[in-house]
Amino acid sequence: MWAGYGLFWSQWRERFVETGALAPSSHHLARSMAAPLTRRPPAPIRVLEAGAGTGVFTEELLRQMHAGDRLDLYEINPRFCEYLEARLNRMRWRERGLEVCLHRDDVLRADLGQGFDFIVCGLPFNNFAPPLVAEILHLLLDSLNEGGVFSYFEYLALRDLRQWFLRSGPEHERLRAIGEIMRGVLSRHEIRRDEVWLNFPPAAAHHLMRRPSAAAVTSA
Repeated sequence: MWAGYGLFWSQWRERFVETGALAPSSHHLARSMAAPLTRRPPAPIRVLEAGAGTGVFTEELLRQMHAGDRLDLYEINPRFCEYLEARLNRMRWRERGLEVCLHRDDVLRADLGQGFDFIVCGLPFNNFAPPLVAEILHLLLDSLNEGGVFSYFEYLALRDLRQWFLRSGPEHERLRAIGEIMRGVLSRHEIRRDEVWLNFPPAAAHHLMRRPSAAAVTSA
């Protein structure tokens, strides 16, 4: 556990835009993010995790998965990939008949297509340019099967607080545009929201289901 915290801290300092957090997510947040899998169909499912980090969500996803299921993990940070691969080697997913594939790549460069029953995203949207946020959300929503669920999280009120302190300027406008994109997506697609206070910082897990208007995501 402490190795994971130390790795997050070092990567936050070296690669802030890609990391976006001082510490790994808590197990409480991981359970909220993986909650849709508790209502999974009996047939084998495909699960995608974008921005797998050190594997906190990964471990909870694997706990909920059954024999015949497949999990695709995307992580661009090479240090996280090394840590995650070692963590995966300690899990008994092969013995349980699961298929796991770790992609050391940007999920935007992947030819995902449709076919995922559940998607979990740990990417730090508030660190990105608004067009990139819209592109990622569009890609992941469009990659869901009918009835599939896409889950992501953000820290409670953090974006609004940063906007309030900045008051004006390019960074204020960037955060404002991201907020507009997120509100638009949530108003069309959100089916559930869980507040998780036992996390640092406290966070909200958003669960979305693809609607016909998914292509309407814009870059504000």
